[in-house]
Amino acid sequence: MNWALRDVQTRCPRSALERGSRSWPVASFIILFSVMGGVGLQAAEARIAVAANFRDTALAIAQQLEATSVHRYEIISGSTGKLAAQIINGAPFDVLMAADIQRPRELKRRGLIVAESLQVYAIGELGLWWPHASGAVTADNLIHLEPGEVGIANPAFAPYGAAAWRVMEDAQMHTEWLSRVIRVDNVNLVTGLLVTGQVKAGFVARSSITAGMRAGSLKVEPEDILWFSDRASVEQALVIISRARDNEAAQFWVSQMQAPVIREVIRADGYRLPGRVQD
Repeated sequence: MNWALRDVQTRCPRSALERGSRSWPVASFIILFSVMGGVGLQAAEARIAVAANFRDTALAIAQQLEATSVHRYEIISGSTGKLAAQIINGAPFDVLMAADIQRPRELKRRGLIVAESLQVYAIGELGLWWPHASGAVTADNLIHLEPGEVGIANPAFAPYGAAAWRVMEDAQMHTEWLSRVIRVDNVNLVTGLLVTGQVKAGFVARSSITAGMRAGSLKVEPEDILWFSDRASVEQALVIISRARDNEAAQFWVSQMQAPVIREVIRADGYRLPGRVQD
């Protein structure tokens, strides 16, 4: 995980399977090939716009699907709000994997998506990471820090930031204090602020912490993080954009979010799994 990451565009080549750190069991390939039975074999390409917190997971999924199909995927990551705004303004994306459900619903209201494609694909978890806290790690105790020592994703663009803002409001943090907390474009960058010592506490995604610990770039003591679980869970929904209604690569991508092997990738990366939730 690159904690200095900004919005990026990434091509996932077939050869990435050989270079990647993840291993895919043969049984997984068999499952995917069997699901492909109802999908045409015409090669297609799709541009997948992905919330920043899901970028590494999306790359792993693209790596798997490119190895087991004729399709190719380009992953573009950024904050959900900015990606949705780009779609409204005509950006050539084929699938949006948001970090909330509100913006996919807004795109549906505007007639910009394939309506029946909207589904929740993951449930993210927000946590307060406060290394070396002098007392208990609670949102209430943040009042003992200067607001410039606390980092969040920008609530205007990032659903994890909006969830963090609600937690702080519930803790009765006053408006003037809240207005001066450090805000960055997406939740991955909050982890970067903490790693580099630019803030003392910050609201992070479990997926970011999982990725950093897996890569060996983070060492996190369990008592340093308070997970909010159901209190501040983040439903993440995807949609096919109208321009991709007949794009077989986009359709295949979305259909595979229900495949057991892909759901296991998502779970292993720090997300809870929904049932087959559609809207």
